[in-house]
Amino acid sequence: MEIDFRQVVLLAVALAVPIALLWTKRERLLLGWVCATMFVQIFDTAIVTNLPAGRIVGLIYMPMAVAQARGWMKLKPVRAWMFNLVYLLILGLLFGWLWPWPDLTMARPFTLTAEGRSIIYSARLLSDISLAIFIANQLRQPSVIYYIGRAMVIGATLTALAGLIYLATKLDLYYPLTGIGEQASLIDRARGLSIEPRALGLSCAYGVMILLLGRERLFSFWPLLLLINLIALLTTYSASSFVLLFAGAVTAWLFFSNRERGMVIATLALAMLITAGAVVYLPQRVQYAIDTLQLRLDPDYKLSGIPPGSFGQEIAYRLDVFDASALLFLLDQPLYALIGTGPGLVSLPASYYVPPGLYSFIWTAEIGINSLPFHGLLLEVSNGGLLGLMLWFVQIFSCWGALRYLHIRFGSSGAKAEWTFAYAFFIIGAVFYTVQVSSSPVWSIFLAIGWMATKTAAEKLNEERVAQAKEYFMRTAWNPRVARPE
Repeated sequence: MEIDFRQVVLLAVALAVPIALLWTKRERLLLGWVCATMFVQIFDTAIVTNLPAGRIVGLIYMPMAVAQARGWMKLKPVRAWMFNLVYLLILGLLFGWLWPWPDLTMARPFTLTAEGRSIIYSARLLSDISLAIFIANQLRQPSVIYYIGRAMVIGATLTALAGLIYLATKLDLYYPLTGIGEQASLIDRARGLSIEPRALGLSCAYGVMILLLGRERLFSFWPLLLLINLIALLTTYSASSFVLLFAGAVTAWLFFSNRERGMVIATLALAMLITAGAVVYLPQRVQYAIDTLQLRLDPDYKLSGIPPGSFGQEIAYRLDVFDASALLFLLDQPLYALIGTGPGLVSLPASYYVPPGLYSFIWTAEIGINSLPFHGLLLEVSNGGLLGLMLWFVQIFSCWGALRYLHIRFGSSGAKAEWTFAYAFFIIGAVFYTVQVSSSPVWSIFLAIGWMATKTAAEKLNEERVAQAKEYFMRTAWNPRVARPE
């Protein structure tokens, strides 16, 4: 297969930048590079396999992460993550090598076979934990959580602007820069500096929610950035992006203060106002958006002539092909919903369960499917079964508890605002992960926030115990100035 020269150049840049910044000890700038490139995906290469720029940083940092791993292993969420990793490696050995999942197409390259995918996905997991350790180390410094938020918003806004440029001029910047993925003109949907419209919508949803949580603490002109990201999200016509925005609004209503609730309601009202304006001034574009959403959500469009199925099948038919195929497989083979299919391997058996109709017409037996589910909980179950899902929840609730403790513990101190932002930021990240997993390792950012919070909370609790023990000792200890009885 011929390699596009642009991919070689982008890979060289993605390697050179972190190496240079680590060599010159500019780790704060490297952190900004990592967070911005979560959404500016032009540096994500696909020469051998899909390799986001953030994961390259994780691979480069891995020797240092290994040296620090013992200290982080004292934390409960980190131990849960490592236990899940060991279990996935065992499943990878079983279903990737000893009894590998069969290849429906009989023509996959090695990287897409059971053996190759087990290696690549395991390396991906190791890279992600290395990246999380790097980010957690940076969070030891004050105000870094705001720096992370700013960098992510900058990345989201850049890709949003590229999406708006396409909407106005039909100029797709991603394809000429990278040479990969479909040209946007073939589907007539904006994707910005992301590989697909879904990824653009995901980045804009993050941008909107981060700005609503941080506001003037991030940028003095945050309303303008919010407007850019909101308009770009609406122009993706991505059902998952709209669900993300709605999920963020529900999360804000349930967990955050009245001020945040008011900001979210105002943002939704602005979205409806923009939509109403588009209906008046861009009716053809709005109709195309409705048709696009209906095609993805209405099973009658995708399953013409197919009789209704069970409750689980009806849910699957309304999902994307990768989620639908994985869910249909797990429904038919519930044993693997309990034990898992191995690290990144579910697409192999799920290729036999592509829903009939439009999906099976596109993803034929000669092609199969190569992508994993986009819904986070379905991905966790597909990889590690019930155990993997339980360990994921252990991590979430451990980190959430630590962040909530710090959010309350600091009271009116200067650190309260930072931990309050981190607390809300983590909750949004966890909710978004359940709705849509990013192709970039953005989840490592939220793991790092949770791990650092867990470490800080443990240190604060230990300090409180020591102070209480000292106070108790001073109250009850024998006073040598008091004369002893005869």
